[in-house]
Amino acid sequence: MKIRKLPEELARKIAAGEVIERPASVVKELLENAIDAKSETIAVELAAGGKDAIIVRDNGEGMNPDDLRLCVERHATSKIASEADLDAIATLGFRGEALASIVQVARVRIVSRPYDADAHEIRVAGGAIAGPHPAARAPGTTVEVRDLFFNVPARARFLGSARSEYFHASRAVHRLALAFPEIGWTFSHNGKEVFSAAVASDLRERIAQLYGHEIAQVLIPIDENAGELTVSGLISPPDIKRGTRRDQLFCVNGRPVLDRGLSYVLANAYQGILRRGTYPIAVIHIDLSPPAVDVNVHPRKEEIRFVDAHAVHALMARALNRALSSRYVVAPIVHDAGPSVPTAPLPPRSTRQPTLPLAPSHRIAVQPPEKVRVTSDRRVIGQLQNTYLLVETPDGLEIVDQHIAHERILYEGLKAQFASGEVARQRFLLPVRIELPFEAAAVIEGATDELTRIGIVLDEFGGGTFILREYPSLLAEEQSRYGFQQAIEKIADVLTNGAELAGALFDHMLAELACAAAIKAGDRLPLPEQQALVERLLTMENPYSCPHGRPIIFTLSRAELDRRFQRA
Repeated sequence: MKIRKLPEELARKIAAGEVIERPASVVKELLENAIDAKSETIAVELAAGGKDAIIVRDNGEGMNPDDLRLCVERHATSKIASEADLDAIATLGFRGEALASIVQVARVRIVSRPYDADAHEIRVAGGAIAGPHPAARAPGTTVEVRDLFFNVPARARFLGSARSEYFHASRAVHRLALAFPEIGWTFSHNGKEVFSAAVASDLRERIAQLYGHEIAQVLIPIDENAGELTVSGLISPPDIKRGTRRDQLFCVNGRPVLDRGLSYVLANAYQGILRRGTYPIAVIHIDLSPPAVDVNVHPRKEEIRFVDAHAVHALMARALNRALSSRYVVAPIVHDAGPSVPTAPLPPRSTRQPTLPLAPSHRIAVQPPEKVRVTSDRRVIGQLQNTYLLVETPDGLEIVDQHIAHERILYEGLKAQFASGEVARQRFLLPVRIELPFEAAAVIEGATDELTRIGIVLDEFGGGTFILREYPSLLAEEQSRYGFQQAIEKIADVLTNGAELAGALFDHMLAELACAAAIKAGDRLPLPEQQALVERLLTMENPYSCPHGRPIIFTLSRAELDRRFQRA
């Protein structure tokens, strides 16, 4: 084996791959530069999820012609000047690699103007620089990145669909918009504005801009300090939860970071409060002396190391535990100040009555099978903790999870309808308003055809608000008792993270719809309804596991019971 030095061009492309993984990486790096330039407003435009174009405009300090040409050179930066500066990094960028990496794998145009000079531009393609040339622009900087990975086809083949890449890029915008409420943001995709957030006075106002006022006003504040170490932010009460960790953000000295230790502390604080598989909304800022944290861990600057991780985790745990045991956990009555769209009142669950006036369905709904006669070998003898059904059998005892059993029944019914080519829909005489964060709203807006195929008809109302007009007939009555917001959020998560194959995607959506509408743990059921649920379950194609793979039935045999009581 002969060792040889790599050509400079190849070495630069390899180095660029450590920093630029996908369009979202470009968006993140450009936004960090705009923030470090002391911008008051930042605008982001994407085309095809960022695969075709990424444009970032700011009104920051700008660059003169010499700086403009130098900014695309590797290890050229204005953020640090000496080794000592690495111990006190106060900016988001500092490595001098971002722009140098981007220009190696894309066609780039940069136009910039300082406050006290004229504007100039440069163009770079595959590392070759043209300019600077005079240009026209107000003070600030515009960076246009087009044809990402045009000269690295192997990397381009691994990019996802435009919708998938859009989601990842929008996450980068979302995280930084939450981290810096003092900056005004606009975000557009394919020529359509996704969201616009003016400069906010504090974090709660910024959350209201991105998530809606109803969520923002019930979030719980946290605030603890120990010397130079401070933990602050907002977290959700137990009745507001998500199906993923997507709405959790940790910022260390203003920098959004990924840190397993912080995630663990947050999850541990909600243990026993939220059921497994659900997660709180949380935006948590940790501020400490710059020498107490190492941000120079990875080229993408998302990972950090604390000098005293135990002290950070302990203070954060104290802040969370104090907040979750405070009066703020009791949710106030919220009066909606949004658009006047009628929504259906939800009566107590115990009434078990439909809550929405329903119009006749578009076609005759699939009728449920006739009530199954109670068989002689299975008899429901009661409900344990309003969650599990105790079923006596000739061979012993079966314990049935009522939620998962009902989920399986609804899922197989929906799947049968979908396989037949159309899911029966029920129309609401009074529409239901759904409010979504801007990311989820953009995903839902782009998937109306898929949603109609599974029986959901939504009209966009603007500002992340949708009007739900039709819902699968099989689920409408049950889902109306729990509300439709969480069901639509589950579908947004599926569309965001689901498989590219249409069959797997639709199957996942049907499973989430069934889960959202199914009887919940904690619902008290009359004994005849318990018996009917078990009998219906036994007619299913697979009565033993839910669509997500969880077991439905646990069996204790007579022999096992005899052994336990020493009868054997």
